[in-house]
Amino acid sequence: MTDDEQWLTLVDAVGRQLPGLVENFLTRILPDPAYADSGLTLEDLRRSSFNSFSAMLAALGGRAEDIGALSVFASELGARRARQGVPLDSLVRAIRLDFSVLWDALSAPELRADPALLVRKAEVVWATVDRFASSVQERYLRELEEIEGADADLQQQYLTQLLAPAEPSSADLSRIAGALRINPRAMFLVAAIDRNDGLLIRRRVRARPTRDFPVLTYDQGHHTLVIRPRAMDSNEKLSYQEAALFDDVAVAVAPHANGIEEVRTAVSAAREIMKDLPMGSKGVFTLRDRWLSITAHRLSQVGCNPENLVFSALGRCSDAERERLLEAARAFLELGSLVATADRLACHRNTVVNRLAAFEGYTGLDLQKPRDSALALLAIGG
Repeated sequence: MTDDEQWLTLVDAVGRQLPGLVENFLTRILPDPAYADSGLTLEDLRRSSFNSFSAMLAALGGRAEDIGALSVFASELGARRARQGVPLDSLVRAIRLDFSVLWDALSAPELRADPALLVRKAEVVWATVDRFASSVQERYLRELEEIEGADADLQQQYLTQLLAPAEPSSADLSRIAGALRINPRAMFLVAAIDRNDGLLIRRRVRARPTRDFPVLTYDQGHHTLVIRPRAMDSNEKLSYQEAALFDDVAVAVAPHANGIEEVRTAVSAAREIMKDLPMGSKGVFTLRDRWLSITAHRLSQVGCNPENLVFSALGRCSDAERERLLEAARAFLELGSLVATADRLACHRNTVVNRLAAFEGYTGLDLQKPRDSALALLAIGG
């Protein structure tokens, strides 16, 4: 027999063992969490595996029509797995596994294949599997791009409704949550970033599995909003994945929104924090970080600048005394301790007491009382 005749006889023999090839493949692939958790049924995996091996074995026979059929099936599989949400790297890894399964079957001792023939045909087998994998990957990526485009358009449409000037009704909120496939009663992380960083963040979002890390993005004026549903028991601290998403950019994080109805308020808070940040800022900023600056700025905008309550009163003392009193007041507001303030200023504790008493005498603000200290913080900073 010629090499070609031996090879076709061997391929036909393996073709008669298709059920065994399928079960061998399933045994190897099912431990992969991406497949175990993908929601694919065992019947789906078994059927697609059977069809994949059938198409590859037919192509190994060398007929042009069978090679064309392999490409058609690969395209169908790539599109279907993209819609089913199977990660591409897991899909390609599974297809590469086909080579091992095929090769084990072709070189099985009971088939008594000529070792030299197997060596000569190894490249043919690998090229066939590789061609199949490339076709699957190409179609997968095209389908994913179409899905993401349609999802992005739909996402923007419903986020526009959620954040529109007219507040949506409860029924509207339920409909929006359903369309966005989010739990309306979830806790939501709401953040704002500079719009110039929006493209970078969206690329990072696309690089993460959406099942494990659902994130919505929305361009709004000078800012890009990032909205992510979280578990109800989540704390305010960013998770590792969230922190990585915002690495090396400035991000303003609002207090958590408890349910979709609070997202609008959280968006306003995130934008306010973002607008307050100095140029060139990097890192994560929360209301805890920026409340003092935001409040002082807002009060001054409506003619209620707290500085007027302090600096006009301190105008009655000398420049040197005013600096000493402000220095003591700022240190005490930061440290909250007479002893620590005395250490900071390298003076006696009684000196700090006297300076704070003088500060109260001029301004009427007792810095050991919470309400007075809060007003002083707004007026002179910590």
